[in-house]
This record gives sequence, C-alpha cells and structure tokens, in this order.
Amino acid sequence: MTGISGTDSLLSSLQTPAPAGRKDSKSLGQEDFLALMITQLQSQDPLKPMENGEFIGQMAQFSTVTGIAEMTESVNSLAESYNSGQALQAASMVGRTILTEDSSASLAPGKPLTGAVELPYATQAAKVRIYSDTGQLVRELPLGPQDAGISNFSWDGTLANGQTAPAGRYSMTAAIESRNGDTALATYVASKVSSVTLSGNGSGAQLRTDGGASIGFAQIKAVM
Repeated sequence: MTGISGTDSLLSSLQTPAPAGRKDSKSLGQEDFLALMITQLQSQDPLKPMENGEFIGQMAQFSTVTGIAEMTESVNSLAESYNSGQALQAASMVGRTILTEDSSASLAPGKPLTGAVELPYATQAAKVRIYSDTGQLVRELPLGPQDAGISNFSWDGTLANGQTAPAGRYSMTAAIESRNGDTALATYVASKVSSVTLSGNGSGAQLRTDGGASIGFAQIKAVM
C-alpha cells in the first residue's frame, strides 16, 4: 500500500487552491490542516509509519505560517492606527507656528522675519546676519546673552541706516564668534501652518505653511 507521507506532500496539499465559493479564513485553514493530517495518518503505510520528528516538523511549519499571518494582521492594524493618529495630529497643527530648518525667509509688509538658532552652549557672542538676494549684508542681529538651546530672533525689516528694507526673500546665516574662529549655527524659520494634505490612505501628512512651503512632520524642529 502506498501512503501519503512526507513534508512535501502535506505542503503541496496545503498550497492547492480552494474550491470556488469557499470562504478563505484562518479558522478554515486550520480545519484543512487537521483534515489533511488525519488523511495522511489513515493513508500511510503501516509498515512505514511517519516518524515523530517528521510529524512534529509539519506541525511547526504550520504554526510558523499561522504566526506570520497573525503578525501581518497585527502590523496592518498598527499601521492603520498610526495613520489615523497622524491625521488627527496633523489637523491639530493648523494655525500653529512651527520652526523648520531653512537658510532663507520672506519679509512681508507689516510682518517681521522671525526665526531661531540652536546654541550648543551658553554664549553672548551669537549673531544672525541677513543678506539680500544679491548677497549683500543688510543687517546684523546680535542675540545677546543666551543659554544653550533654542534662541529666537526677529527682524522687522529696519536697516542699519534706519530705512525699511523692501519686502522679499532674504537669506541668513548664524554663528558664535570667537578669537579661535566662528562656530556656524543652523538657522530655523518660523511659519504658520495654514492647511494639511493627506494621502489617500491617511499617511504621509504634509503641512502647508503660510509661506507656501510643504513640509513633513520630521522637518519640524519645534512648535511655538
């Protein structure tokens, strides 16, 4: 009598497409497995029964497949929760002022150019320099005594001679000055979130600022 035995035969049976109209579910898959195992045991050659190790190996393989399916379901559920949370968080950002790293900012009539620098240590020698679109230095802003961390600055457009700079885009640099050489600092621009854009599945939230920039959550340095 030739029986059904071996791991390959069981896996082949498990991989056989389900008949049309049959509901595919985890519970039904387990029933299929048990039915196949019973058939395999009933059909095996009594003179060559399945070894315990082979039987245990088949059980372990099925458990692994079931575990992967359950893990995938958990990950998908977690992703859906994360996307929903991100959407709610993004919506709550509308109207808030945020800091994002940038080396230029816009000066508008009646609206100062505001930003910040991050100081690695306390100092009173940090300065921000503002340049025109042609690269000309138009204003230098000493920050004064500051502790380590985020230090805000604001420029209302007033030039050194008292005149008002025209509206437009200005670049900026920042540094801590010393006799041993300047320490360059990253500059951050303050802007207000005007709207939020989400992808079709609720992920990949993009914040639109009043300056027209589109940024992601990872680009936000601070919320003011």
